[in-house]
Amino acid sequence: MTEPATNRTIFVSVASYRDPELVATVQDCLAKADRPDRLRIGVNWQHADGEDISALRGDARIRIVEFDAAESRGACWARAEVMRLYDGEDHFLQIDSHTRFAPGWDSRVLRHAAATGAAKPIVTSYLPAYEPGTECDDTGEPTVMVCESFTDDGIPLFGQRAIDGWRQLAAPPRARFVSAHFLFAPGSFVAEVPYDPRVYFMGEEISLTVRAYTWGYDLFHLPDLLAWHYYLREEGAKHWTDHTEDGAGKPWWARDRASRRRVVTMLRNPTPGPWGCGPARTVADYERYAGIGFRSATSSPECRSGAEPSSGAPVGVGAAC
Repeated sequence: MTEPATNRTIFVSVASYRDPELVATVQDCLAKADRPDRLRIGVNWQHADGEDISALRGDARIRIVEFDAAESRGACWARAEVMRLYDGEDHFLQIDSHTRFAPGWDSRVLRHAAATGAAKPIVTSYLPAYEPGTECDDTGEPTVMVCESFTDDGIPLFGQRAIDGWRQLAAPPRARFVSAHFLFAPGSFVAEVPYDPRVYFMGEEISLTVRAYTWGYDLFHLPDLLAWHYYLREEGAKHWTDHTEDGAGKPWWARDRASRRRVVTMLRNPTPGPWGCGPARTVADYERYAGIGFRSATSSPECRSGAEPSSGAPVGVGAAC
């Protein structure tokens, strides 16, 4: 007998670099869930002197790994460290440490994943915005991710478009890309698509997207409002402003330069491996599905407009990388 969705556990990954929104994010995640007892929250807390998250300590549902902010190596390294806290939960949800949730978000995202009919669905989106101290109250619209342009070295740059008629959707629409600030997947994602700690920031999402697709994950967008994201954070500490030189041995720009080369190499000359492509589909399969060309740094009109893609290459038809 299939286990009821309400009994499924969710591991929530939260990497936080000196973020004053962290405590409120974790508390809201638990408070708005239908089954907070089925949540396990992993936090990578990168902090400076005097920054405190004592309100989260002592809760058995929350696992915390912490680092002096001077030792931080960037966003993807931080998320890789959170993945070490995963302990076999049924599902994996990655969010940023500046997120707010809708009531019953956990039951709803489980229903959305089931409604896709996919064996290995990823439900993901760029979320609508919130401002600290204000209620979200169903503001905003769900969106699809689009490719707006490419960096000079060939990494896609993403934007978002509102989903027309989203209130009439019966199931999540197919997606071309994965958002790093809301990514819901089966727990198998942690073992099959582990975070590459040598990716710094730029290229994080396209790297995840391609690797997940080649491992046989199907991509979908949220069809309604489940969560909100704090985008600007003009007052917040940033890794790249703190780390002109850092205690881990490299300034941010050196990490970024090496990281971008790594991402572009993976996209244009893919190989299998722990941080390479998977065995179920090829990168060429993904390019056909998404309407994107990595060597030419081009994208189709549909890819740029946000039109829903077709189902694409079935699992198993692609050759190895």
